[in-house]
Amino acid sequence: MKNPEVKIYAGPDSLDDFNIEEVYKMAEIKAQGKPALYGARTVGLKSRTNFDMENSDAGFMGYDFEAIMQNFNIFGHGGNADDLVELPTVVMAEKIYKDTGLIPSSEIMLPAIQLACIKKSFANDPFLVWNSAVDQLGWHIRQMAGFAEEHGWIVGLKNGKWLGEEYKKAESPNFTGKTSIETVWDGLVNYASIADETILIQRGCDLPAKGEYRNLPIHYTAMRTKRRHADRKIAAYFDPSHSLGPKMRDQIVEKTVEAMKLKVNDDEYLYDGILIEVGTAKCDTHQHINLDELQELVDQISEFRTLSGRRQEVTAKQGA
Repeated sequence: MKNPEVKIYAGPDSLDDFNIEEVYKMAEIKAQGKPALYGARTVGLKSRTNFDMENSDAGFMGYDFEAIMQNFNIFGHGGNADDLVELPTVVMAEKIYKDTGLIPSSEIMLPAIQLACIKKSFANDPFLVWNSAVDQLGWHIRQMAGFAEEHGWIVGLKNGKWLGEEYKKAESPNFTGKTSIETVWDGLVNYASIADETILIQRGCDLPAKGEYRNLPIHYTAMRTKRRHADRKIAAYFDPSHSLGPKMRDQIVEKTVEAMKLKVNDDEYLYDGILIEVGTAKCDTHQHINLDELQELVDQISEFRTLSGRRQEVTAKQGA
């Protein structure tokens, strides 16, 4: 089998000074006696649909919100990257990485500001940055890929949220064409081509036929896109949190295990990793699994695939 190992990035929807302790607890989770997680979610700025300042605060928009607004003003008044104030979650992410070895990861809405701040702490260390599902602009991806190329980071490409009537073809294993989501994914892959490592992130689509799903996962779109870029060895991750959402939260473990069994062909699994929300957060907690469920998830996956745990890797290097 080409890709038996699974890399799991787990953590809250958005990181803050309250739930960071949960991330440390996640870092201790093991499967088959070995560390189970590869990375941690360390998101500091949220892509909210409605920017409603009367009913939201820095916690709702993300723990970095106030610092982001300061940096907005700094750039607007002629400042440069050296003048930017540090982002709280980047400081936390640096500590998490040094203490646990888990690779930090974050959604990026404002590349120039957020990436410049991340660079100050992770110029020589790994980091996963991905686009919001509502941001499918290639030039944002190109900017992310430029930083990734320079600093050895990973670029994640989330599929767009909307897919119209094409879903009837999209979910068919016999469909050989391309849906609109795949066309955009192909374009984003090209924008990200300068990055050393790129991953597709399947987070489902907002469709009339989605039923109880928050966003219906269309696994075959990821499968076909991965096949088209086989020469680039692009990985694919599943985001069960934004797919199943609050109404199907109790099925997240089951459906994620099922997704990890899907194959592109007899010799290759579809998904190489998972990006999942775990613990508690000031927004979207209702679609998080808890630590016990995370333990159940890694136990079940480890029965048929190998988990790539960073904690063990870092310990091994330190002891070498």
